[in-house]
Amino acid sequence: MLEFRCSNCSQRLVVREDRAGRVSRCPRCKAEVTIPQASTPEPVVETEDDELTLITPAKPLDGAMLNLPDERELLERVAERQREEERLLTSLGIRRGDSHTGERRFAWPIDVLLYPTSGPGLTVLVLLTVAPLLLELLQRFIPLIKHMGLLFFAASFILGLYAVWYLAECIHDSARGGTRAPEFVGAEWSEMWSRFSYLLAVYIVYLLPSVLYAMFVPRRDAIFWGLAAYSLVFFPIGLLAMVVNDSISALNPFFLLGSIVRTLFQYTGLLIVLAAVGALLWLGSQVGMEEEMRPFWLETVGLATSVYAAFVLAHILGRFYWRNADRLDWGL
Repeated sequence: MLEFRCSNCSQRLVVREDRAGRVSRCPRCKAEVTIPQASTPEPVVETEDDELTLITPAKPLDGAMLNLPDERELLERVAERQREEERLLTSLGIRRGDSHTGERRFAWPIDVLLYPTSGPGLTVLVLLTVAPLLLELLQRFIPLIKHMGLLFFAASFILGLYAVWYLAECIHDSARGGTRAPEFVGAEWSEMWSRFSYLLAVYIVYLLPSVLYAMFVPRRDAIFWGLAAYSLVFFPIGLLAMVVNDSISALNPFFLLGSIVRTLFQYTGLLIVLAAVGALLWLGSQVGMEEEMRPFWLETVGLATSVYAAFVLAHILGRFYWRNADRLDWGL
């Protein structure tokens, strides 16, 4: 006789040796088991039954445990619970975020450039292009506006606040696998200001030192290039960490340095892309006539191009997290 244990429930079983190699069912859990070959024969009580028998009788199962719903009923229960959750979230004014697969529809260079082309993305693009130009036209052609500087500043500040918030949403959505600009769901002023203040802290820690040095020290010495390298290396990943983590750890250079080391090759490629796009934008802003002589259509095209490029850069930054989340190891 062969003695072995069920691979599913570990119940000790016994069967005749001529049944070795066959497939049978465990009398306790009903799972299919393959009867092993004989190893060292052990004396056991013989039985006339060819089927598997229990050495230790199983305890009787609770009848209620066997009264399980079928698969279709389970699916219906899950769907009904999801509908109840959606109704509850809708009643509370909360919108569930879309689930993303991260799969691109086209080749990645084309798909990256098409990132702002969703309906919400194009709407925000037009808003961030037309609104500043409209404010500038009002300043130019309506003399009264010049004496309402505070009102003009407030409008520009609100527009900038919304732009920062939405671009941060683009980074966050891309970090979750989004491939098109997300919907501009309603955000409270407190939420927009909170995110703006967090990102302002990143700017102060990683970008402001080089900006201030360039403003007050005209020469380009070793200190300037050192601060410029510090900003180039730490500002992008600090911005990403603040958007994704929403934590003060993003202001710790040593925390970010560990993440950079773990993704050194990938992050170097990201910096090259960001630097190339930034250089092209800077060169584009230097081409043309003086600002006083620049035609209005050229300003419109330049501003629209800059906003479009900002969307693309936000997507590239968020996509970096999507592809390297395990290496970054930010505990999310």
